[in-house]
Amino acid sequence: MFFAFPVSVALANVGLLFTLIFWLLGCVWGSSLRDTRQALSNPVALPALALFAWVVVAALWSPADGGQIAGALQKYSKFLMLPLFIGLLQDPTTRRRCWQAFAVAMLITLVVTWLNVWFDFSWTRTHNQGFGEDHTVFKDYIAQGIMMSFFACLGAYQALQSRTWRGATIWWCVSALAAFSILFLSSGRTGYLAGFLSMFVFSLLVTVARSRTALVTTVTGVLVALVVAGGTSLALQKRMTQAWTEVASTTGEVTSVGSRMAMIGFTLDQARERPLLGHGTAAYPVLATAHFVDPDWCSVVCVHPHNQFAFFLVEQGLIGLALFAWLLLAVVRQGWGEEARRRALMLAFLTILLVANMTHSSFWLSTENHFFILMTALLMAAARRRSAPDVKAP
Repeated sequence: MFFAFPVSVALANVGLLFTLIFWLLGCVWGSSLRDTRQALSNPVALPALALFAWVVVAALWSPADGGQIAGALQKYSKFLMLPLFIGLLQDPTTRRRCWQAFAVAMLITLVVTWLNVWFDFSWTRTHNQGFGEDHTVFKDYIAQGIMMSFFACLGAYQALQSRTWRGATIWWCVSALAAFSILFLSSGRTGYLAGFLSMFVFSLLVTVARSRTALVTTVTGVLVALVVAGGTSLALQKRMTQAWTEVASTTGEVTSVGSRMAMIGFTLDQARERPLLGHGTAAYPVLATAHFVDPDWCSVVCVHPHNQFAFFLVEQGLIGLALFAWLLLAVVRQGWGEEARRRALMLAFLTILLVANMTHSSFWLSTENHFFILMTALLMAAARRRSAPDVKAP
């Protein structure tokens, strides 16, 4: 699964199916049940189960049909499986292999992204050669930008953890190439924001415990890097200019920023009608279809609201939103108690999660759902034994 989800949803689902099959076999002949029971004490287990339970309960007053509700429950079911994943990841060797699998998948993506600047591949998502163009490989540019942002932070973490100058140099190069690919070889504005903020948070938390000079140097360096990237990245300049144009547009044309503004306004209006309980699981498409009568607009805005916080608010109400916040705060609390480098990695991941879910419905979309649930499990699986040092990432 950890190798597959950055590459293929179908392959990831096959991996998930086999994982569940062998987990069930392990309940009979192995330690699956024991490991899962232990995982229930993990800080994220209870909020994840409570959130999924409320999603199920909220289906009782939904205006959606059975098929729509079943589809929504299937998407959110990974919250239910989070304790299961954590139980399967109790073994440090298994965690190390999962880190390595994810790293290999992202290295393949990174290499092909760079090669795509000069060479065209028939099987990649984009076919744009040259700098300043989007070079998405397997997924859409939003998903690739989100995952590559975390991989850039992971590369920096590995460089700091390396015991040899050669290993550190290799990982610093990987981190730099990943960050460069986000800013110069992608058109995903979510990736730009997630990449910058996550790397800023990572750098800040790594250096804050050292000295005031190191902290000031880090903050200055990151700001300078942002200014340089903004002044030299044609892709970033093009997408930021487009965003400003879309905000100011009065033509009524369907645009990325304009549709998001319309969806936020609509979800807030609907949430005011049923603030506490929400309209019910899978209600958003039903409500949006009745409101947005223009087929061109509805094809974009009637599927999901491109904001997970607004999604939970309109469908599961303030209760659902509070349960989601509880889950995120559990990660923050655990991450804050870790040693400096691991704390930086966990909170950089949470930064990416927040950015992604403010611009996309990440826990409703397959690839981002896989990424955030499985990485949360992998990062939090080591929380059970704080007294013992965890095996470092890849």
